[in-house]
Amino acid sequence: MNKVSKNTFEYKKDIENDNVREKIKIIIKRDKKYNLRDLSRTLKKNDAYLQQYLFRGTPKILPEEYRHRLAEILNVNITELTPNWLKKFTPDEKLITIKNIETDSRDNNYISISQKLLFDIDFSKLENLFFFQTNTNKGMVTTIVDVGINKYTKPDLYLLSDKNNFFLAYIEISRVNNTKMSIKPYLETFYPFHISSEILKVSGKALWEGSKIFQK
Repeated sequence: MNKVSKNTFEYKKDIENDNVREKIKIIIKRDKKYNLRDLSRTLKKNDAYLQQYLFRGTPKILPEEYRHRLAEILNVNITELTPNWLKKFTPDEKLITIKNIETDSRDNNYISISQKLLFDIDFSKLENLFFFQTNTNKGMVTTIVDVGINKYTKPDLYLLSDKNNFFLAYIEISRVNNTKMSIKPYLETFYPFHISSEILKVSGKALWEGSKIFQK
């Protein structure tokens, strides 16, 4: 790309970036319920982040994860917040948005993850999918669970609840007594135990887990 064409491209980029900013300003002005400070906090940024982006041009373009989150909040398609020049370099990738099963966790209520990574998951009942996060000595582990599966089906990782506190555990039929279930908590800081199969209550079944995941 020669100097002239490069300058032209940069000029078009700046125009298209400004157009996205103007779209966001119009939406926020039209719908009085939005507040720049609160929106910035939702993106886990400082209170002035969106103020600086919209009126000072810093950053020049919102990172992808913030654009997806903002598009969801403003109820617009992500393409509305993506400048045309960037669309040429951005793969057409469908993201699935999933809510935190611990609904009182205000800091991290949603995650978005590529559907390609979840190729073996049935999305026909997306409302049954939630995510749960576990702090381990090796870092945070994110697990996607299906609350539509609320009983033991086979030896596997399940989500259980103890006094409204969720935890993951590997469950299988006891090898000593087939009327009881062997429960091995995911975290090694908790001891394994047995429980009658009749009183076992399952909150969901783990479908997928990963230690690094794009969060909203």
